[in-house]
Amino acid sequence: MKHNELIDFFFFFKKDPNARFILLISCIIGTLFGFYYYQWQFAVSPVYLWFFIPDSPFFTFMYVLVLVLYLSGKRSNTFDVFTFIGLNKVGIWTIFVLFWNHEYYFSPETRSYRFVILLLHIGMILVSLTLLKEMRKLNFKGYLLIFGFFVVSDFFDYFIGTHPIIPLESISVVMLVTFALTIITCAFTFYYLGKSAVGQN
Repeated sequence: MKHNELIDFFFFFKKDPNARFILLISCIIGTLFGFYYYQWQFAVSPVYLWFFIPDSPFFTFMYVLVLVLYLSGKRSNTFDVFTFIGLNKVGIWTIFVLFWNHEYYFSPETRSYRFVILLLHIGMILVSLTLLKEMRKLNFKGYLLIFGFFVVSDFFDYFIGTHPIIPLESISVVMLVTFALTIITCAFTFYYLGKSAVGQN
């Protein structure tokens, strides 16, 4: 399957009314489950830090908003790009953390539950691909705003302590991976948009 055919394949799930409805309901359910998953961390964290805690459900909720805007005939390119990067970064981050700490997360007692978590985050990455077809190159301010958000979010996670609860012995490695993912996902997306813009001219 060629590059454009692959993009069109995923865009179908956003464009087709029936597929979009299923996608919307699935993401709403996933978002609610995600916020439920963080309930304990909310309970032990100050309210003013809550915004920085639920990474996965935050970006699935952003995708829900993307679909709602699309249904109303509106869209924001900056918002689409922001959501695309967030879905990929958090999806890849979670998959890494699960496998890096595989003995902890895939113990006999929790294996089935964590496998569902794994599939849901693979789904986040796949869902992000429905946005690619309509994404366009941003101006410098747009790039700076998006990159700045992720850097600030990473700072809060590892210097203020809003990161998801993970085994303490892996914090240092996960922190490095998190900052690296911010750079890589932003750089790759910005490069892709720039290259696509050249191809469209």
